Amino acid sequence: MSRLRFRVPRTGYTLVELLLAVALLAMLAGITVPAALRMYADSRLSEVAEQVRLQVAGTRVRAIESGLVYQFRYEPDGRSYCSVPYEREFEGSNPNATGTGATTGVGRFTRFAGELAEGFQFAAAGNPENAIGGQLSEEVFGDLPNADKLSGVDWSPPILFVADGSAIDAAFEIVDSRGKLMLLTVRGLTGAAALGRMTERTEK
Repeated sequence: MSRLRFRVPRTGYTLVELLLAVALLAMLAGITVPAALRMYADSRLSEVAEQVRLQVAGTRVRAIESGLVYQFRYEPDGRSYCSVPYEREFEGSNPNATGTGATTGVGRFTRFAGELAEGFQFAAAGNPENAIGGQLSEEVFGDLPNADKLSGVDWSPPILFVADGSAIDAAFEIVDSRGKLMLLTVRGLTGAAALGRMTERTEK
């Protein structure tokens, strides 16, 4: 009677096969991870720029609602921005106003100041020599909690909004640490604030 021989099936992988699998995974990671990081960074820039656009649009609304000329200013090569009355207003501010970086007047007048997230900054569009408008007095910022710090900022010239909703033509950039930027423009006739496409920063 002949003895039957059974072949035991192989249950593992050879070292060569494992090395090939690891190399393939590393190659895929090298392709997908940088692309995912770029997408995340692009998304963050869009998000930060949109937050600024909303504050610019909010400045227009404040001008319409209050009947005052309002101004939006940013810090060239810095992170600070503010939305405050351009005309002097005499109503006091409410010390019980809630929210970070915002104070609401007893009547109709609102001030706002904020900062871009770390890794982002403002830049002037066009001629950088016209980027600095100067400092503002602490009184302009009313009861904002960091009014003393804001008064020491070298601000851009004011982007003005008037009660009929119109503004002055203006443009500036929000730039990230990679040198990518989004241009924000204000159209004078309508006061509308719009973001342009994401582009690479070029040396000025």
